[in-house]
Amino acid sequence: MKAVIYKHFGPPDVLKLVNHPLPQRSAGEVLVKIRSTSVNPVDYKIRRGSIPVISKKEKILGGDLAGVIESADADSQMIKGDRVFGLSPDFTFTSKWGTYAEYATIKSNLLARIPDNTSFDEAASLPLVCLTAMQALESAQVKPGQRVLIHGGSGGVGSAAVQIAKAWGAHVTSTCSSKNMQLVKELGADEVIDYREQSVDQVFKDNPFDAVVDQIGGATTTQSLAVLKKNGHISFVLNENLNYAKLTAGLALGTLGLGPKYHLGFVKADGRMMQEVARLLSTGKLKAVVAKTFPLEEAAAAHEYLETGHPSGKVVMTVSA
Repeated sequence: MKAVIYKHFGPPDVLKLVNHPLPQRSAGEVLVKIRSTSVNPVDYKIRRGSIPVISKKEKILGGDLAGVIESADADSQMIKGDRVFGLSPDFTFTSKWGTYAEYATIKSNLLARIPDNTSFDEAASLPLVCLTAMQALESAQVKPGQRVLIHGGSGGVGSAAVQIAKAWGAHVTSTCSSKNMQLVKELGADEVIDYREQSVDQVFKDNPFDAVVDQIGGATTTQSLAVLKKNGHISFVLNENLNYAKLTAGLALGTLGLGPKYHLGFVKADGRMMQEVARLLSTGKLKAVVAKTFPLEEAAAAHEYLETGHPSGKVVMTVSA
């Protein structure tokens, strides 16, 4: 099969299209013919060696997949020909496999069927960001009617979190730049502010939030805590601006009931949540935001675009049928 790998850390041009052996399917897994995948920040951070662990050599990057089942166990709920999407656990730096390829194996219980109203490109843009958003919102125990602050509402995780929180009945406030305010409103945010012109700790000082999803860190965290209820929840999405000393202190205080509850997690593949993503898509409560599409052969260009272009939405790569 064709696959995109890297043999050493470096800039986007270390990504090479090669002929690669097919992954071998184990019991409980399906073999998926991938039609689309997408690029996430964790991909280029692994590629350039920004994550302080030893990554597998000659790794195939990527975790998002949308495609068609090629083979499955006889008793599998997913059968040959099903259109499916999901997040492969192989996206992490602990495996040599990934989804920048023509085929991938994955446990069938981590997948959901793609709704008829959703294309492969749209489906491939969603698993990692939707699971990240859902896990952050569930950790924050978001309930209908609560006020939720979601930073970066035009990005991959942010655009998913805005839509999911709204679908779950929350009152959603989001931050973004002025050029993306209309997009975030269309995604369902009740209030949108331009973070370059306004500070949330000033705008909402008399109207605090029940929950915050923070994927920015730094000063944004400080501002968010100033407008978070004392019994509220703040969920952090991993980013390079996290202050781990303050995070540890906040976790301890929250556990003792002396402040808001802190949550930090690394996204996990989850079939139950993928079923919810499919439900929201089929009912029109969730839509994919695709910024640009590249062929798999142009993976290096896709990485460069995501790293330098600050796109609104996801970068998707199509795989030849």
